[in-house]
Amino acid sequence: MRVLISGVTSDLGRAFARAVLGAGHDVLGVGAEAHRDLPPDVAFTAGDAATAESLVAGTDVVVHMSPVEREVPESGGIPALRRLATAAARHGIRFVVPIAHGPDAADADKVVRDSGTRHVVVRAAPLGGRLLDWHACRTVATLLTVPRDTQWRLLHHDDLVRFLVHAITSDRVGVVTLSAPDVLLAGAARDSLKGVSARGIPAWPAMSTSDRKGSARDWGFECGWTSAEVVADLARGARGRKLTKDGAEPDAARLPIPAHVPPRRRQPADGTTLTSVALPSMAVEMDDRIDPRYPVFAAQQTAELFPGPLTPLSIDVHTAGLRTAGRTLGRVLGLPTSVADEWTGRGHAVFGHHLYTGVSALAAAPPPGWTERTVTDQLIGPRADADLFPLERPARRGIVARAAAWVRFAGMARRYRTFVRDYAAAAAKEQVADVAALSDGALVVRALLLRDRLAEGWTLTQLGQFVAYFAGAPLRKRAKADIAALGRGVDVEHEPVYPAIVGLADLLRADDDLRALAEWGDLEAVRQKSPEFGAAFDELVARIGHRGPCETELAGTPFGQRPELVFAAALSASRRPAPTPPPAPTPPTPSPSPSPDLVEPETGDAAADPETEKSEEDQPESTPDTPVRAKRTLLEKLAIAGRRQRDTAVDATVRYTNELRGIVREWGGRQVHAGRLVDVDDAFYLTLDELLNPPADALRRIERRRADRERLRRVRVPAVVSGSWRPEAAVDPVPEGKQLHGVGVSPGVVEGLVRVLTDDKADVEAGEVAVVRVADAGRAALFGPAAAIVTDLGGPLSRAAVVARELGIPCVTGARDASARLAPGTLVRVDGTTGDVLVLAPAPMTVHN
Repeated sequence: MRVLISGVTSDLGRAFARAVLGAGHDVLGVGAEAHRDLPPDVAFTAGDAATAESLVAGTDVVVHMSPVEREVPESGGIPALRRLATAAARHGIRFVVPIAHGPDAADADKVVRDSGTRHVVVRAAPLGGRLLDWHACRTVATLLTVPRDTQWRLLHHDDLVRFLVHAITSDRVGVVTLSAPDVLLAGAARDSLKGVSARGIPAWPAMSTSDRKGSARDWGFECGWTSAEVVADLARGARGRKLTKDGAEPDAARLPIPAHVPPRRRQPADGTTLTSVALPSMAVEMDDRIDPRYPVFAAQQTAELFPGPLTPLSIDVHTAGLRTAGRTLGRVLGLPTSVADEWTGRGHAVFGHHLYTGVSALAAAPPPGWTERTVTDQLIGPRADADLFPLERPARRGIVARAAAWVRFAGMARRYRTFVRDYAAAAAKEQVADVAALSDGALVVRALLLRDRLAEGWTLTQLGQFVAYFAGAPLRKRAKADIAALGRGVDVEHEPVYPAIVGLADLLRADDDLRALAEWGDLEAVRQKSPEFGAAFDELVARIGHRGPCETELAGTPFGQRPELVFAAALSASRRPAPTPPPAPTPPTPSPSPSPDLVEPETGDAAADPETEKSEEDQPESTPDTPVRAKRTLLEKLAIAGRRQRDTAVDATVRYTNELRGIVREWGGRQVHAGRLVDVDDAFYLTLDELLNPPADALRRIERRRADRERLRRVRVPAVVSGSWRPEAAVDPVPEGKQLHGVGVSPGVVEGLVRVLTDDKADVEAGEVAVVRVADAGRAALFGPAAAIVTDLGGPLSRAAVVARELGIPCVTGARDASARLAPGTLVRVDGTTGDVLVLAPAPMTVHN
């Protein structure tokens, strides 16, 4: 179907165009001028009503999204409405128009009916929601000014867009009244909007709240938002924004929930042609194209959070969030237009269903505290020699621009803890307990809200990465000379999973009979023998159930769905002797107080000790069996606190991801029941917009993308992409007597047999050396039985390194191709101080992973 949308560049027009494209239709769009957030698949023409009129012929339906109200953005007024309605009637084309509740609604309704076209007029209740366009700002102004006992019905932007998609695919015509099912008192709304200002914004006229004929229910449509929920979403979107009569504007000092998600594959603002970087035999639909001026990408930073190959749905949702993060942080840092455009469009890119960070983009305008050298060291590796700008080097910002960026960045860093705290509180509060009880409409709008929440979370995560690195220079400097300076794992990183599993292991260690029973693997029998263990186990699964191996992959199975992994991890950890607790902290020497916005109250093992005047000889000796807590300077405390808060943001983001996972599975099951999908897992091979409105060729898209991903599972993608990428060539195993080199991040020397852990296998036997490409928080927590850990990617503060230091076992990270060159069953010696992995004996030919 060919759909012509006038006013496509308005906030509401862009949201509608995205939904129509997701449903598999072709979109022609007309607007005053191009918008950077307009989906690139829209065939856009700049112009007015006359331009739109010339495009009517040859389309199947015309949707007029330009408001008829005067003096509002993108307004065409009554004349533009009349012109398009008449043109649609002349060509026999259906004409769909939403008319906002306002003074011009009656005139607009009459114009459409008099035109003689086959029409659908949607009489919309006052609009609201976190989009906060001019409609929503006027709704806020109304609710804040009318008498408290006034009754109102509202309508969410999401529900209007959903109904318009429903209307263009229906043959019905007529007038439809669209509003949420419940009635709201203005006084209750005012209480929810406490602290929001709408000065100078006109209000809507009074409305009737009677349940009139011609409602959307007669069309088989149900709104997903109630009026009370619309107000709550208005309040959610208003935090961190200033409301005006033309729409909300972001506060430069705040990080509000994103109202718009930048589209994928948008062209650079200067028109530079994007190019493919894959070999023709390796190119797949989900690949990104790159700007040849910024050709270098690396997986070092992203592989831990996003171990691939990702499903198309995970790519769609998470990269949308990362693009939003790039745009938000680019605005905070005041980047030049071309670099800001690169941060937004290709700050992260997907090649071979794996996620990469744009090294060239970040090096073009490094954040405060970073340099081009530190960018390559962090994202590619120390002493990396990469041609970041083969065509031309971007112009450097002036001193004034860099100073202004420092000021804005410092302000964000000072408030970072507050941002994270509010986000984590929302993630815990907003959870839906039973998604199966939600209506279809409620499921759809919940998924859209979660997409925006994830974008907010990835923005906080990226900002936290910059803050922690900026403050962490002294800690990194000490660690280069002595890795013992990193101290215990929880002293450096807020590891959310492993310490919780250790608590269960302590209960098993304390009762030999209970542990012997656990060795049989019967969790229910252990529960019956020890109600204390059962209660602790249930509490732990409830607390970390959203975490697990490959936890950002929406098709993954977290601990909540596989509690047997938690039980097995606790049992494995109980086989080790209990770790020796760190010595009691030395009383602090008076020193200036750290910033309250970065440093948390320090209690227990997770706290960092203040630096004291004691000599090196007075400190307890550090060994793998009795790790001690390192002394911390003030700046090191700031770095540690910054990383803890970043991890809190990641944890909340993963919590939202897990909720979206449940909604996708529930929605997928309903689509299978309706005959639109074959299997629930098919849902993960569509984008979110496609899933919510499955296109006619959905099954063909699923089949094609599933085949692409399965083919890429057998391919080893490179860690660095520079202008092009091809699969890494097969490599020979490391011969006896030779060694691999990485970065030692946890001291000690051990010998053991190699166990290579693939994406689908996370178990390791006691005494084995766990070798893995990269380990996220969920997988790292399962390394309890390992004698040592070796990873291809990662650094001193990676999850594997943190858990290894807590276990007191050697760990080597950044060994590049260890998981490919160390065959399962190979006998190796791992030196966690020097970073060397020596092959003592090759693997027997009969050993299989």
